[in-house]
Amino acid sequence: MRIGVYAGSFCPVTKGHVDAIEKASKLVDKLYVVIGVNIEKKYIIPTDIRLNMLQKALTHLKNVEVVSHSGMMTDFCKSVNARVMVKSIRNALDLQSVIDLNDINAQYWNGETVFVVGDKKYRHISSSLVRELATLKQDFSEFVPECCYEEICKYLDR
Repeated sequence: MRIGVYAGSFCPVTKGHVDAIEKASKLVDKLYVVIGVNIEKKYIIPTDIRLNMLQKALTHLKNVEVVSHSGMMTDFCKSVNARVMVKSIRNALDLQSVIDLNDINAQYWNGETVFVVGDKKYRHISSSLVRELATLKQDFSEFVPECCYEEICKYLDR
């Protein structure tokens, strides 16, 4: 069985995330979508809420399991016997970041880091953009999964 991991903070989940996860799910038999928990960071949306929103947004993907993990993602990959970590690329900056991540991961895990290119209609969307639009009291509904919009609004500055 080919097992993969797609990790992020998903604060909040966007349509770009869903698009990339759909693509990643086609590359493996089982895909773990992992909410990385960095204890040094303060997240606007609690981990359990992000987990619930991701589960709702991804119910149509039968080979996907949503979990959270605090610690190195390479340790998670080893714990589930994942051979591939999938990252999404929106632009040249993302590409450099994934190359750097690949170099670091290679020191701790004997798997492959691969990437999927985000659909053109979602490449400009990021969690940071959604948070900024919310802070500026602008409508961001077109950038997040419809099933998550109301929940996201509860935690962002709306």
